[in-house]
Amino acid sequence: MEIAAYRELLLRQRINQAAKANLLAFATESDLDNLAAFYGITRLENETDDELRTRTQAKIVGWSSAGSREAYKFHALNSDPRVKEANADSPEPGLVRISILSKENNGVVSEDLLDAVNDYMQRDDIRMLTDTVQVVPCNLIDIDVKAKITLMSSTPIEFLSTIKTSFKNAFAKIAGLGVSISRSWIISNLFLDDVKDVQLLSPISDVEVSETECARLLEVELLL
Repeated sequence: MEIAAYRELLLRQRINQAAKANLLAFATESDLDNLAAFYGITRLENETDDELRTRTQAKIVGWSSAGSREAYKFHALNSDPRVKEANADSPEPGLVRISILSKENNGVVSEDLLDAVNDYMQRDDIRMLTDTVQVVPCNLIDIDVKAKITLMSSTPIEFLSTIKTSFKNAFAKIAGLGVSISRSWIISNLFLDDVKDVQLLSPISDVEVSETECARLLEVELLL
């Protein structure tokens, strides 16, 4: 009976994995490539699963109507593999503003990338006839984090380096267009195991980020 139950468990697991491989939210690697191909999308060079999933979602939503926000976002993401994120808004009637964030240069958009995306977005099969499309680099909001860390008595001072590395990795994962950075989030990601207390000195308030802006981490200074 135990053997039969174990075989049944393995069978159900395989069925569940096969089902999840056909869902955009769960598919990874080659399964995600095959799913994206169904929508006419191929993985760009060095593109991660999350980035490919985002482009595919934008393509699906963008089909809903011509010239929609998501349609322009999809085309901007598809324009050049150096584009990390893109957003579309309309500051005035008839004007579509495409804000882009670069994967290179710590988010700074080069003139070459800006021209490449702009040329792509002006194509007749992408730009709506009645729209004026303007491609701009997103506004980068620089953040310096400074905090006083109190370690457990048994924790070596060298642990500060581990905290700093962990925080930078966590910031890199969430930072993007329109993502605000709160003081509570900063404190929670500095408060690792073996940390007794965190006193955040900078920033002194939450960093509010609009949909055309992106927070950029410059310095992390940890004091004892």
